[in-house]
Amino acid sequence: MKKILIILTATLFITLTVKGQNLFFIGEESYPCTETITLQSNSDKSYIYDLNVLFAKQGTLGLIVVSTKTINKVLISGKLIIYLDDGTVITCNDTQKSDYVDEIASTVYYFTIKDLIKMKNSNINTVRYTLKPQRSALVEGEFSASNKGTPTKTLITEFFDQ
Repeated sequence: MKKILIILTATLFITLTVKGQNLFFIGEESYPCTETITLQSNSDKSYIYDLNVLFAKQGTLGLIVVSTKTINKVLISGKLIIYLDDGTVITCNDTQKSDYVDEIASTVYYFTIKDLIKMKNSNINTVRYTLKPQRSALVEGEFSASNKGTPTKTLITEFFDQ
Protein backbone atom coordinates (compact mmCIF):
# COMPACT_ATOMS: atom_id res chain seq x y z
CA MET A 1 0.00 0.00 0.00
CA LYS A 2 2.88 2.36 0.80
CA LYS A 3 4.41 1.74 -2.65
CA ILE A 4 1.15 2.65 -4.38
CA LEU A 5 0.83 5.84 -2.32
CA ILE A 6 4.44 6.82 -3.11
CA ILE A 7 3.97 6.11 -6.84
CA LEU A 8 0.73 8.10 -6.95
CA THR A 9 2.31 11.03 -5.11
CA ALA A 10 5.35 11.01 -7.41
CA THR A 11 3.14 10.80 -10.51
CA LEU A 12 0.99 13.70 -9.31
CA PHE A 13 4.06 15.80 -8.54
CA ILE A 14 5.61 15.15 -11.99
CA THR A 15 2.29 15.86 -13.73
CA LEU A 16 1.92 19.21 -11.98
CA THR A 17 5.47 20.37 -12.74
CA VAL A 18 5.75 19.37 -16.42
CA LYS A 19 5.44 22.32 -18.79
CA GLY A 20 3.58 21.96 -22.08
CA GLN A 21 5.66 22.22 -25.21
CA ASN A 22 4.62 24.72 -27.86
CA LEU A 23 5.27 23.71 -31.46
CA PHE A 24 5.54 25.75 -34.63
CA PHE A 25 4.83 24.07 -37.97
CA ILE A 26 6.05 25.14 -41.39
CA GLY A 27 5.69 22.88 -44.40
CA GLU A 28 6.56 19.39 -43.21
CA GLU A 29 8.71 20.50 -40.28
CA SER A 30 7.96 21.34 -36.65
CA TYR A 31 9.99 23.15 -34.01
CA PRO A 32 9.63 23.63 -30.24
CA CYS A 33 8.88 27.31 -29.69
CA THR A 34 7.84 30.14 -27.37
CA GLU A 35 4.44 31.74 -27.17
CA THR A 36 3.74 34.15 -30.03
CA ILE A 37 4.17 37.86 -29.42
CA THR A 38 2.49 40.45 -31.60
CA LEU A 39 4.30 43.54 -32.85
CA GLN A 40 2.13 46.46 -33.94
CA SER A 41 2.39 47.40 -37.60
CA ASN A 42 3.83 50.87 -38.27
CA SER A 43 2.12 51.08 -41.68
CA ASP A 44 -0.93 53.26 -42.19
CA LYS A 45 -2.13 50.93 -44.97
CA SER A 46 -5.26 49.02 -43.95
CA TYR A 47 -4.06 45.81 -45.65
CA ILE A 48 -0.80 45.60 -43.66
CA TYR A 49 -1.47 43.64 -40.48
CA ASP A 50 0.46 43.23 -37.23
CA LEU A 51 3.53 40.99 -37.26
CA ASN A 52 3.59 37.85 -35.12
CA VAL A 53 6.95 36.72 -33.80
CA LEU A 54 8.04 33.59 -31.97
CA PHE A 55 11.35 31.99 -31.14
CA ALA A 56 12.12 28.36 -31.88
CA LYS A 57 14.93 25.80 -31.73
CA GLN A 58 16.28 23.41 -34.32
CA GLY A 59 18.74 21.33 -32.35
CA THR A 60 21.29 23.88 -31.15
CA LEU A 61 20.26 26.54 -33.67
CA GLY A 62 18.13 29.50 -32.66
CA LEU A 63 15.29 30.56 -34.94
CA ILE A 64 13.03 33.57 -35.15
CA VAL A 65 9.75 33.00 -36.96
CA VAL A 66 7.73 35.91 -38.31
CA SER A 67 4.22 35.72 -39.73
CA THR A 68 1.47 38.05 -40.81
CA LYS A 69 -1.98 37.88 -42.32
CA THR A 70 -2.05 38.98 -45.97
CA ILE A 71 -4.78 39.76 -48.45
CA ASN A 72 -2.90 38.36 -51.44
CA LYS A 73 -0.43 35.51 -51.80
CA VAL A 74 2.80 37.12 -50.65
CA LEU A 75 5.77 35.78 -48.73
CA ILE A 76 8.01 37.36 -46.15
CA SER A 77 11.46 37.14 -47.71
CA GLY A 78 14.80 38.87 -47.92
CA LYS A 79 16.61 40.16 -44.85
CA LEU A 80 14.92 40.49 -41.49
CA ILE A 81 16.29 43.40 -39.47
CA ILE A 82 15.76 43.43 -35.71
CA TYR A 83 16.28 46.70 -33.82
CA LEU A 84 16.82 46.32 -30.06
CA ASP A 85 16.05 48.91 -27.36
CA ASP A 86 19.77 49.44 -26.67
CA GLY A 87 20.37 50.49 -30.30
CA THR A 88 21.83 47.17 -31.44
CA VAL A 89 20.83 46.01 -34.93
CA ILE A 90 20.63 42.31 -35.83
CA THR A 91 20.33 41.19 -39.45
CA CYS A 92 19.02 37.72 -40.29
CA ASN A 93 19.43 36.44 -43.84
CA ASP A 94 16.71 34.73 -45.86
CA THR A 95 16.62 30.95 -45.30
CA GLN A 96 14.13 30.16 -48.08
CA LYS A 97 11.94 28.53 -45.39
CA SER A 98 8.67 30.29 -46.11
CA ASP A 99 5.08 29.18 -46.17
CA TYR A 100 1.68 30.59 -47.07
CA VAL A 101 -1.33 28.87 -45.51
CA ASP A 102 -4.78 30.21 -44.56
CA GLU A 103 -3.80 33.72 -45.74
CA ILE A 104 -0.85 33.72 -43.31
CA ALA A 105 2.68 34.27 -44.62
CA SER A 106 5.35 32.72 -42.36
CA THR A 107 9.13 32.66 -42.63
CA VAL A 108 11.89 31.13 -40.52
CA TYR A 109 15.18 32.96 -39.94
CA TYR A 110 18.30 31.66 -38.16
CA PHE A 111 20.31 33.76 -35.75
CA THR A 112 23.77 33.32 -34.26
CA ILE A 113 24.87 32.75 -30.65
CA LYS A 114 26.12 36.36 -30.62
CA ASP A 115 22.69 37.54 -31.74
CA LEU A 116 21.05 35.42 -29.04
CA ILE A 117 23.23 37.01 -26.36
CA LYS A 118 22.28 40.47 -27.64
CA MET A 119 18.56 39.60 -27.55
CA LYS A 120 18.90 38.23 -24.00
CA ASN A 121 20.26 41.62 -22.91
CA SER A 122 17.84 44.00 -24.64
CA ASN A 123 14.19 43.92 -25.67
CA ILE A 124 13.16 43.95 -29.31
CA ASN A 125 12.03 47.42 -30.31
CA THR A 126 11.16 47.06 -34.01
CA VAL A 127 11.38 44.43 -36.73
CA ARG A 128 11.74 45.34 -40.40
CA TYR A 129 10.67 42.84 -43.06
CA THR A 130 9.90 42.56 -46.77
CA LEU A 131 6.71 41.28 -48.38
CA LYS A 132 7.20 39.89 -51.90
CA PRO A 133 4.31 38.72 -54.09
CA GLN A 134 4.13 35.26 -55.60
CA ARG A 135 2.04 36.66 -58.44
CA SER A 136 0.67 40.13 -59.16
CA ALA A 137 -0.39 41.56 -55.81
CA LEU A 138 -1.13 44.89 -54.21
CA VAL A 139 1.05 44.10 -51.22
CA GLU A 140 4.76 44.49 -51.76
CA GLY A 141 7.53 46.39 -50.07
CA GLU A 142 9.41 47.05 -46.87
CA PHE A 143 7.41 47.23 -43.64
CA SER A 144 8.07 47.42 -39.93
CA ALA A 145 6.32 46.55 -36.71
CA SER A 146 7.11 47.69 -33.17
CA ASN A 147 7.03 46.07 -29.76
CA LYS A 148 4.62 47.80 -27.41
CA GLY A 149 5.90 46.58 -24.06
CA THR A 150 6.44 42.81 -24.30
CA PRO A 151 9.59 41.84 -22.35
CA THR A 152 11.21 39.83 -25.14
CA LYS A 153 14.56 39.44 -23.39
CA THR A 154 12.87 37.54 -20.56
CA LEU A 155 10.95 35.32 -22.99
CA ILE A 156 14.12 34.56 -24.98
CA THR A 157 16.27 33.91 -21.90
CA GLU A 158 13.75 31.54 -20.31
CA PHE A 159 13.23 29.60 -23.55
CA PHE A 160 16.87 29.17 -24.59
CA ASP A 161 18.18 28.50 -21.06
CA GLN A 162 15.85 25.50 -20.52
